[in-house]
Amino acid sequence: MQQKNVENFVQEWFDELSRHEPVERLLPKIIDNNLEMAFPERTLRSHADFTDWYGVVGKAFEDQSHVVEKLDHETRGDTVDVALTVVWTATTTEDGKRSAFRVNQEWRLRRDPGSRLRISWYRVGDMTPVPVPGLG
Repeated sequence: MQQKNVENFVQEWFDELSRHEPVERLLPKIIDNNLEMAFPERTLRSHADFTDWYGVVGKAFEDQSHVVEKLDHETRGDTVDVALTVVWTATTTEDGKRSAFRVNQEWRLRRDPGSRLRISWYRVGDMTPVPVPGLG
């Protein structure tokens, strides 16, 4: 698996999250059966779970950005293990507070029969507060 394919997949995923694209754009990037996406607030196991979670997060946060700082991956057959660090910045809709976190994540991607990468396992790790870009 070429490095660029993995990097492009990861960047596209975060760009679509940042723009809060319709969920239909994101679902083809994740498997539906045997999915495990562990976020601080809950673990998702299907497209239905992801759709529900995405709707809740979309209402809770706005003006999001995801900047990938580090990305390493190892390919084994049709599986790619990914370790990355991203800086997530967002505004909480409830109080208008802007915050940023450096977040370590681990993913497992699988190549489907059409050679398309899809997320099968996704774990959000440590979230460390960082200064908000542009706010002094």
